[in-house]
Amino acid sequence: MNISNDILKYNLKNVYFLVGTACGGKTTMGKLLAQKYGWIHFNDNWNEPNFANWEAIQKGRRKEKEGESEVQDMEAYFNRDPQEFVDGLNKMTSEYAEYAIIELIKLSQKNTVVADLHLPADLLQEISEYNKVACLLADPELIIQDYYERDDHRAIYEAIMKLENPEKSLENMNNTFRLGATQTIEEIKASGLFYLMRNADVTVEERLMLLEQHFGLV
Repeated sequence: MNISNDILKYNLKNVYFLVGTACGGKTTMGKLLAQKYGWIHFNDNWNEPNFANWEAIQKGRRKEKEGESEVQDMEAYFNRDPQEFVDGLNKMTSEYAEYAIIELIKLSQKNTVVADLHLPADLLQEISEYNKVACLLADPELIIQDYYERDDHRAIYEAIMKLENPEKSLENMNNTFRLGATQTIEEIKASGLFYLMRNADVTVEERLMLLEQHFGLV
């Protein structure tokens, strides 16, 4: 970004960041922290397409911000090469970061904010403190198991089921999840940022306590 990272860090001093993979518990923990401490919960689903209106989507064209290609229909969207899919999302993440940071600065001037969103690990290390960033991760196979069970993701599954070869398209999306989650986990582990892997043996309450300890709240 063009603004000095020191200036950004100062203006984001009232923001706690929750980042990581899908199904890692970011939204759940964000809501719980906001409710318990009276914080603002900043949540984004910028990279979740709205597939509720199937007919409108079939007639429309989804243009990719990276300018390298256009996704003209859902067949093309869900059947992209997994690495191309992940690279496209990463590029949108970088572009979205500036918007998100501006919003967080505005929200956090007089309030504490817990931000549940997608930001690169290297950027977070530059604009925040170690004890204000937590990475919540889930194993790729767990993501595949749980992703479409969420109410806000059901429309995506339903869209895939209307494709010409839904089983093939679903497997392609699963491979995209595997690739994207594996890359995210490797990036976060290499960064040295604090992280928690979702584990069935650890309750929601226990995970919340671990986050509170990391954030210095208890």
